[in-house]
Amino acid sequence: MQAKIFSYKVEGILLEPVSESLKTSKDFDRKAIIEELKALFKADNYQIDERSLDYKIVDGQLYIEGLAVENQAPKSIGFMGR
Repeated sequence: MQAKIFSYKVEGILLEPVSESLKTSKDFDRKAIIEELKALFKADNYQIDERSLDYKIVDGQLYIEGLAVENQAPKSIGFMGR
């Protein structure tokens, strides 16, 4: 089974100062971002492993990192007729 690791920069989701000790981002739809990721990998016959997703902040910018696994054709298991 083939797999890829990825790091996805979520455009427009930046930390901005609220106070001296707190920074927050604007609201965003996490599920919509995951759907975008799924669509990006679907074209290459991969699907993201949602259990592997990790949200990282680098220099105030949100990144989603994880694993994408190649879709496998289902193997048929059956009985051979005579």
